[in-house]
Amino acid sequence: MRTTKIVCTIGPASASRNSLRRLAEAGMSVARLNASHGTPEHRRELIERIRTVEQNTDRPVAIIHDLPGPKVRTAPMDGTVHLDAGTTVEYVQGKTTTNDRIALSHDITAVESGDRVLLDDGRIETTVTDVSESAVTACVENSDDIGGRKGVVVPGVELGLPTITERDRRELRVAAEKEVDFVAASFVRDGDSVRAISRVLSDLDATTPIIAKVERGIAVRNLDDIIDAADGVMVARGDLGVEIPLESVPIVQKRIIRRCRDTGTPVITATEMLESMTSARRPTRAEASDVANAVFDGTDAVMLSGETAVGDHPVLVVETMARLVERVEDTAEYDDLRRQQAPEADSAQSDKLARSASVLGRDIDATAIVVATASGKTAVRAAKFRPSMPVVAATPSESVRRRLALSGGIVSGPPTETATSADDVIGNAVESALGTDIVSSGDRVVVISGPRNDDAGTGTSNLLKIHVASDRSSNARE
Repeated sequence: MRTTKIVCTIGPASASRNSLRRLAEAGMSVARLNASHGTPEHRRELIERIRTVEQNTDRPVAIIHDLPGPKVRTAPMDGTVHLDAGTTVEYVQGKTTTNDRIALSHDITAVESGDRVLLDDGRIETTVTDVSESAVTACVENSDDIGGRKGVVVPGVELGLPTITERDRRELRVAAEKEVDFVAASFVRDGDSVRAISRVLSDLDATTPIIAKVERGIAVRNLDDIIDAADGVMVARGDLGVEIPLESVPIVQKRIIRRCRDTGTPVITATEMLESMTSARRPTRAEASDVANAVFDGTDAVMLSGETAVGDHPVLVVETMARLVERVEDTAEYDDLRRQQAPEADSAQSDKLARSASVLGRDIDATAIVVATASGKTAVRAAKFRPSMPVVAATPSESVRRRLALSGGIVSGPPTETATSADDVIGNAVESALGTDIVSSGDRVVVISGPRNDDAGTGTSNLLKIHVASDRSSNARE
């Protein structure tokens, strides 16, 4: 079983029902919708299409609705404008770009002389030489063409952008209406940025989990606060590699993944993982090593962006990613690292129980840790301790099954029936595990469960049991 999950960005190359089905069959666990492109109506249609494919393939597929966030962009334009090295260019907030004046979506006059203004996410570098009340003058450092709606980054400068834009609010309404599984928050500064989005979702009567994208230097500095506020984290290396020195990105990536591992926070490693396969049929050796290192680091998921959104052969890319991940996970080095990466349990009873399940499972050579869970939280806790066997989540909730599709090391069994007793909870959980390709009748499993102590069937997990899996219907016939 592949432990690390694969996130696919859906775009023109992969949006058809047939393409989505093939992506799911190739290994896609999570579909990402980039709200920086397309229309809300298009995303509504795409969400419905993904749900249909999920039902037809009987594979949980989570949906991430990725918000545009507060980002400065060049104004829309027809064609491009050529910038020559050594010339000056003026930046203004506006709608019309000329050869020597670039219109931007937001004012950037908070900069000072000597600051860098990077166009097209770092492809063109300019250095500020003068700042007036309404314009910024800069020297162009390298020649290239700039087009409309390209990202503009000013490293290390707070430009006073809103935490949530009107466009974000519009997309959050779509996310709440269509009940997506995750919302990805772009360009967060700190935990308060995440909490602000959570409040908007709450006002929309939605409890959608939030994935915080760490793509700014200030976000790296506020990482603990962000992890505390968010339900997941994305190492968004594209913008991060413009905000901080490029040579620091691999180090920061490892630190973010390690911190998320220690707290049991799902983490995605993203950007340019198999970028060359946007057109090529094979990845570069460096890309293969990049994927392998993220898996060795303990990331929950690896993400494909343009490779599956606009690439020439998105299904082949996912198949390649799956093979790379599986090869790494089938090594003694990976097993050794997983054991080393297991954190200590915190003071919570459920945390200690989950860690004990991992140790017990290893000692008895269990096939799986089977977790009866209403919310999915206990399954995530069990996976946090990097057990050597899969965690099988047994839940009655389809939405929980989908949300767990992001968490590494967890497989969701078929939905369980409503239980009327603690014994039923365990029996249903084992029955669900038998519905996967992991557990067979006669296998020893470790079961984590708890009492039904409210109408929703949720409660604190307090039971750990060694169980021999068997089909209850077979027992009844005997």
